[in-house]
Amino acid sequence: MNIETALQKLIEHAEEELHIRRHRDQEKTNRADHGHDEAELLTSARKLDEYAHEVLKIHETQLPRR
Repeated sequence: MNIETALQKLIEHAEEELHIRRHRDQEKTNRADHGHDEAELLTSARKLDEYAHEVLKIHETQLPRR
């Protein structure tokens, strides 16, 4: 994976998490519905973390060490 693809994926998952959070706040969803939102938030957070690590690995291999 190249840096541009990894960064794009990172942005996509960050935007997805923001969308879920904003929707949850705006709609003031019932507490019973929060379980589904929480599962989506956790999935999104895991993907965000995955791509953040990918970006870090790419930087570590491409940037010169001092």
